[in-house]
Amino acid sequence: MADDLQESTAEGLLAPAVGQERYGFLDALRGFSLLGIILANMISLSLYLYLPTAAKATFATASTDKVVDFVELVLIESKFYTIFSVLFGVGFSILITRARAKSIVFDRFFLRRMLFLFLIGLAHAVLFWHNDILEAYALCGVLLLPLARARNRTILTCAAVALLAPLVVELTKAIPAGTFTGPRDLLFARFGVTAAERVPMWAEGGFADILLVNAGSWFGQVDYVITSGMMFKIYGCFLLGLYIGRSELYKRLDLHRLAIKRIAILGLVVGLPLNVIYARTFEAESWLHKLIATFGIIPLSAAYVCLFAWLWLHSDGARLARIFEPVGRLALTNYVVQSVISMFIFRGVGLGLGGKIGPTLYIPIGLAIYVLQLVASRAWLRRFQFGPVEWLWRMLTYGARVPLRKQPRVLVQPAA
Repeated sequence: MADDLQESTAEGLLAPAVGQERYGFLDALRGFSLLGIILANMISLSLYLYLPTAAKATFATASTDKVVDFVELVLIESKFYTIFSVLFGVGFSILITRARAKSIVFDRFFLRRMLFLFLIGLAHAVLFWHNDILEAYALCGVLLLPLARARNRTILTCAAVALLAPLVVELTKAIPAGTFTGPRDLLFARFGVTAAERVPMWAEGGFADILLVNAGSWFGQVDYVITSGMMFKIYGCFLLGLYIGRSELYKRLDLHRLAIKRIAILGLVVGLPLNVIYARTFEAESWLHKLIATFGIIPLSAAYVCLFAWLWLHSDGARLARIFEPVGRLALTNYVVQSVISMFIFRGVGLGLGGKIGPTLYIPIGLAIYVLQLVASRAWLRRFQFGPVEWLWRMLTYGARVPLRKQPRVLVQPAA
């Protein structure tokens, strides 16, 4: 979401990048990561996450649900938001590089950008899906500024510390779960909402009920992101992306074919067994689970990135990889739209399927939503430069109108 700006010589400001100014590989990889993100998020979007074990056992698909859930934990859970977070750091590096090229100080611009990203995320959380992650991205984005001009060694050291922090938090219990849930408890107590009533209110209630439960549950998400150490991991991934972005590897993938192959193999050999343990220990949320999460998620995520890069470097594979590019160009819009569509499938304002189906059915639904986005994103970009949410974000950031439609090309006739 952060690599979509370029320097505008006409105005002396950072302005949106379009067309060939973008980096196709980064857009495609971002689009691919959104596929994993929606599949991982479906457990919450469908409300299956909040059902008691006894209720899950009553589903006709209960036996296959366990298998599908286990496979999702091994192959998808946490891997794709990790990739997405690293890409944010890469985008930040691109912004810094472009600003320095013209001696532009962009700190104020970037702070304004992160402020509106936070507000967009907050609106998304309250209106559609309480487990939004954009607020955490905005805050971690702000924390990139102090290290924007740091040496690479400093950035890597800080990244390592941040990535290890969740394990330290778990072992020391430094930030106990429930530390930040006070506002949620007060709000629910004020309106007489209990934990057991949340799923029926989401799945059967009207829009006012959904807003109430979303608003209260958002504080639970804030608590989880901080007390689980997820915030530290996001920041660590941002810093990794900043380091990777400085090297500009995405511009010279063909020069690193051997390294890409080796990282892919090593990531699979190390990551797959560790993520099997990760899946087996997921419910317990023990120190062992946190240990495996700390050292197992990134290798498998890196393997996915390298396998995608390998596809990109081969003509036949590149055609497949490029189908994700339009989705990645509209990443912010597609992230929000995934929640909007899911709301009308699983909440009381729509079909009300929330809490009524398990992974066997909600994973195909997530795939169907993504396929729809593949088609819609490509069609949208034929006429428009940006997605609607990206467009709104730009106008708020610049404080001025930004053209949404693509400008018609003017053909210049050669002089006679």
